[in-house]
Amino acid sequence: MAQPTLHLEICAPEKPHTVLEVTEVIVPGAAGVFAVHPAHTPLLSTLSPGVLIAVDAEGTDHHFAVHGGFAEVKPEGVVVLASFYEPGDDIDTERAKEAEERAQTRLRKPPEGLDWERAERALARAVARLGAHSKRGYN
Repeated sequence: MAQPTLHLEICAPEKPHTVLEVTEVIVPGAAGVFAVHPAHTPLLSTLSPGVLIAVDAEGTDHHFAVHGGFAEVKPEGVVVLASFYEPGDDIDTERAKEAEERAQTRLRKPPEGLDWERAERALARAVARLGAHSKRGYN
């Protein structure tokens, strides 16, 4: 018997939509990471920078770095409206490592007038990108 699936759509400005049929979606929600399975209760959540993991019917994990936005769980599936998203396989790891190092340096040795919130967001984005590329989960 075939496993029930969810329709997953990931959207962001100026990015092509990603559409997958999945059995599970793990979402980095602002109130914490949560998993969505078929027949999940409808909900709306804001997103935190992190790794969104989609598991297809064959058991293959698809990792995406997401940065801000919303996830809506509906009876027929999940719609992710992200400020930005990037498939893990498309991430330039050297660039992401450099961004992480820059952000950590700014936070360790802050220049005068540092915008702390912006610096922390930059670090979170870099960590999310590296996590998606290396296919890290939330275990």
